[in-house]
Amino acid sequence: MLVLCTVIWGGTFPAVKYVLGFSSPWLIVAIRFGAAGLVFALLLRGAKYKLNRQVVTRGLILGLFFFAGFGLQTLGLQFTSSSRSAFLTEALVLFLPLLSFAMSRKRPSVFTLTGALLVTAGLYLLTSPAGIVDFNRGDWLTLGCALAFSLYIICVDVWSTPDTRGLLSAVQTLAVAVMAIPMVFCEGARLDAGTGFALAMLYLIVPGTLIVVALQMRFQPLSTPSRAGVIFALEPVFAMFYAVALSLEVFSARGALGALVITVGVIWSETGKIAIERLRGTQAATPEQG
Repeated sequence: MLVLCTVIWGGTFPAVKYVLGFSSPWLIVAIRFGAAGLVFALLLRGAKYKLNRQVVTRGLILGLFFFAGFGLQTLGLQFTSSSRSAFLTEALVLFLPLLSFAMSRKRPSVFTLTGALLVTAGLYLLTSPAGIVDFNRGDWLTLGCALAFSLYIICVDVWSTPDTRGLLSAVQTLAVAVMAIPMVFCEGARLDAGTGFALAMLYLIVPGTLIVVALQMRFQPLSTPSRAGVIFALEPVFAMFYAVALSLEVFSARGALGALVITVGVIWSETGKIAIERLRGTQAATPEQG
C-alpha cells in the first residue's frame, strides 16, 4: 500500500507543474486540501469516534507539517524541474533515521541504512542534480519540504491509530487549506481555469490527496518511519515515468540505471535480513565437506 502511494505521488509532480501555468501556488494548495478536507468530513459524518482536544491538536500539527511540505514543494517547482524536485523531496530518506532516533529512540536496522544509501545513489543517477553550488532557491525550498515531510512521517507513526486516523485525516487536510488562505491573498491570487486545469486538480484532490492520505494513515504505522522513508523513495521513479510518458522530460539510460538502483535499495531494505537469514540457514543445514 505504501508503494501504491508512491505510484500516485509520482503523478502529482507533473500535475502541479502543469496547474502552475494557470494558477498561483498557494491557491492550488488551498483548493486541493480544502476540497479533500470537506470530502473527509462528509465521509466521517455519523462516525462513532468524536473529536477531542488531543485529536484536534495532533491534526493541526500534522496539518502544519503537511502545509509546510506541500507549500514549499509547490513554491519550489516554480524554479526547479519536476525530477529535481522529486530528488530533493526524497532527501527525507536521509533525514528520517536521524530524526526518528532523536525523537523516539527508534534505531534503524543496518538493512534500512544500507538501503537508504543505495536509494540516495539511485536518486542522484535518476535526476542528475547539479552540485551544491548550483542550487537555486527552488532547490532550497524543496529541501525544506523534505524536512517537513520527515517530521510528518514520524508523527503519523506515533499518532495514527484505528480510532483516530479518519479524524486526523480530516483535521489535517482542512488545516492545510485554512493555513493556505492568508497566503493566497498575500501572493495575489491568479486563476485561469479550464478543462485541463480541472482535470489536473481532480487528480491532485482525489488520488493525490484523499487516497494517499487515507493509505498512509492506515498502513504506515505498520512499518517504521525509516523503512517507510526508503519505500517512499520510489516516488521519483514514478515521477520520471510520468514525465517521460507526458513528454515533459527526455528518457535517459542514466535515469533508468538510477531507477534500477533505487528499486534494488528498497527491495534490499525490506528483504535483506530475510535473505541473509535464509542463506545462513541453508549453509548451516549443508554438511561440511571433508
